[in-house]
Amino acid sequence: MKELDISGYKIQQISNGLLSQVSADKIKNGIIDNPREKSRKVLTDILCTEFNVSREWLTDGTGEMVLESDDAKDIYLEKLGVRFELIELVDHFVKHKEAYYNKSEYLKLFVENLAEQKIRQRLIEFGLIKPQSDEEENSDLKG
Repeated sequence: MKELDISGYKIQQISNGLLSQVSADKIKNGIIDNPREKSRKVLTDILCTEFNVSREWLTDGTGEMVLESDDAKDIYLEKLGVRFELIELVDHFVKHKEAYYNKSEYLKLFVENLAEQKIRQRLIEFGLIKPQSDEEENSDLKG
């Protein structure tokens, strides 16, 4: 936090109050040597996701402090210390979508509905179809 000039106030804002400004500042200034597990996890997650700090460096003290990246706001999922880039997750889902659909009919309907909404929006943007009014949509639902 000192190296990246991250204030306790900023941590409080990002954590939506889960970690107070006072606690974050005490950790930053070494007043609290061994913070509670919950506070440590919240702070670690914020530093890794928002400020691109290496989880390995925070937990083990090894490796580089800040992860190199063209974009500090890369989209990824981190689970149990393993980081999956968004493109890896999308590729995995696309390759195995039928298995996911078989496990969850709700997921299939959700994905199909999102795709349908996006296609409809694009057709409206290109002027190929007209947007429906609320009255038209309601009559379609009744019919």
